[in-house]
Amino acid sequence: MITKIHDMGGKACSEALPPECDKVFAKDWHKKVLSLTLAVGALGQWNIDRSRYFRESLPPEDYQKFTYYEKWLAALVNLLVDSGLFYQSDLEEFKNLEEPKHEKCATSKTIREMISQGDPSVCEDNSSYQPFEVGRLVKTKHPPSNRFLKGGHTRLPAYSSGYPGKIVMYHGFHRLPDSHAHLLGANPEPLYTVSFKAKTLWGSEIEFPDDEVNLDLWHNYLEPQL
Repeated sequence: MITKIHDMGGKACSEALPPECDKVFAKDWHKKVLSLTLAVGALGQWNIDRSRYFRESLPPEDYQKFTYYEKWLAALVNLLVDSGLFYQSDLEEFKNLEEPKHEKCATSKTIREMISQGDPSVCEDNSSYQPFEVGRLVKTKHPPSNRFLKGGHTRLPAYSSGYPGKIVMYHGFHRLPDSHAHLLGANPEPLYTVSFKAKTLWGSEIEFPDDEVNLDLWHNYLEPQL
């Protein structure tokens, strides 16, 4: 099964993970990248799912060597060009601009309001779906593909694809990232928390085989266990 470079769950690490930093932002420019991403996002040319898709679509060699906020910055530049807000030729000129602004860009005040409100994905019930009941045994579909666009965005992790689990919570209807990321509409579906036995996903040799892994998954990622 071929998966994208970002889908790293369950794969062996080539090096130890860095220790947690006691600062919210390890470097000053990190906060600037986050602020810029939120401010430009207020232009309404893309959505949170599309921004995730652009980060995971970075060239594998860049994704592996970039730090977290370098990925954010690279994806933001690609979004600006893709949406027509920027041209490649603008990038060299951009560094010479003192205060690039757009009337619809978010300000520090509106960014605080945006963050406090969050980005709710809850939608009205879609009668074309009959939600699974809590306690239902299900199995994740394999492979973890996007049914709208080949190679497109999906929130079904590869390591959980094709395994049995149990629905432990139902969250109502939420917009589907698989279509939302590609500007194909919300296509709301039931969203569940599905519990998997750790030993089912990782094998019986793991250190804590009785542990469980809980994932929030959309209806079309699942099929009922008979």
